[in-house]
Amino acid sequence: MSAEDIARLRQDLEAFHGELMLEFYHNHAGLKDEMATVGIYDRYAHLFSKESIDATSAAELASSQEEARGARYLRAFSTFGLIDSHVKELTDRANTFEAQSVVVFEGEEIPYRHVPLKLRSEQDHSKRAVLFEAKLVETAKLNTILAERVQTAHDTAKGLGAKDYADLCSKVKGIDYIALETDMEDLLHRTEQMYADHMSATLQERTGLAIEDAWSFDIPFAFKGQEFDADFPKERLAEAFFSTLKTLGIDRAAYPTISIDTEERPKKTPRAFCAPVKVPDDVRLVIMPIGGWKDYQAFFHEGGHAWHFGSVRQDLPVEYRYLGDNSVTEAFAFLFEHLVTDPLWLEKSVGMRDSGPFVRFALLNKLMFLRRYACKLMYELKLHHGHGPVTHDMEEVYRTCLQRGLWFKHTGKHFLEDVDDAFYCAEYLRAWILDAQLREALREKFGDAWFMEKRAGTYLKEMWAYGQKYTADELVKTVGFVELDHGPLLAEMERGLEG
Repeated sequence: MSAEDIARLRQDLEAFHGELMLEFYHNHAGLKDEMATVGIYDRYAHLFSKESIDATSAAELASSQEEARGARYLRAFSTFGLIDSHVKELTDRANTFEAQSVVVFEGEEIPYRHVPLKLRSEQDHSKRAVLFEAKLVETAKLNTILAERVQTAHDTAKGLGAKDYADLCSKVKGIDYIALETDMEDLLHRTEQMYADHMSATLQERTGLAIEDAWSFDIPFAFKGQEFDADFPKERLAEAFFSTLKTLGIDRAAYPTISIDTEERPKKTPRAFCAPVKVPDDVRLVIMPIGGWKDYQAFFHEGGHAWHFGSVRQDLPVEYRYLGDNSVTEAFAFLFEHLVTDPLWLEKSVGMRDSGPFVRFALLNKLMFLRRYACKLMYELKLHHGHGPVTHDMEEVYRTCLQRGLWFKHTGKHFLEDVDDAFYCAEYLRAWILDAQLREALREKFGDAWFMEKRAGTYLKEMWAYGQKYTADELVKTVGFVELDHGPLLAEMERGLEG
């Protein structure tokens, strides 16, 4: 593959990404039931050939340091794209199943993707259990698709010469998952008693259940926090975000390429998302607001993604606008999401003067997710290690891993549904760490109310402009740290929950 071929790879990568992202957007935004990516992958099959992987690998070795970085990102794209192309039919089947499947509960047909919303509003534990069991009937059907999909990914990794799927992901992404697992073991140990005390009290107070008697399906209700929702009115959702941007000196009108989709549709996924169709020229933030604090966190999170992608320099190579370390964009998303639990922001933006109870409640929710993703990493390392067949034996491994860190009960039936491709759980964990360090740097530079400083907005835009050219490990050094360190994240939890 010549230099001209590499140039074509870059050009076609952007076209492929746009078509794929539009398909994802239409399905998850509830605009179409069926997910149809097979044709897209077939049209761009040359991007995911063994020849493309070999060529980008050679370019990485033969190029300058700057060019090698871009070639490394292109190699990762071609490698994971090859795996995705091998599972494309199964991916479409799984997404189509989720969009079309319904769960019958008390005579009502509930879209499969909306079951978490129903669990969140159901006050009766026994009824939540019935709804959850009804969902698991559909989950079992989905698992037959997902098991074949995971097995195919494993076999493809082996065909590429990797020891196993976990080894492939680690080497291609340049992330030491074993070292990260060790860090997460430390996080679990150091937050164990704090989590147990606060989680036990919260579940007892809000569900009447001891932590060892509660189930995962009780958690959405336990963390509904409806008593706080009045401070987060649905009609002010977008305004609260845009006002925050304005205090940072970031004008909403200067970003016409970012669109906001808040329409309610029966099959729209309740989980907000950002679809960067063409960076930075077509970025879509999608949310189905129902009112309350969770909407604000979701909108601010996806808003962090959207303004990151919408601020990327147009003249950057395609690999820096679309590829790279996703821990970076997730960190910017968490940066804005965290504002919804910042006492100063709560007072100045939503008028909440006594924010202590809400902040502790929301931070406990965050700590639960941190511990959950730490456990997911440990489980996924077991799932993706070796080349043995993906069997239902992993259900017990999943259940044990999750219950170990979270204490409340889990079914093993989510052992495949609760897995994102290519260890994305690691990107989330690294992003939470980077976010805490970035916020510490912002406070040191601009004060506790950094979100009201135009200089902070300028500082952020300067970082956003580089897309994901730099990894989280590199970016954290530019804000004054030696390396990614979960110390500030743990200190934040201790201050918020124990202070």
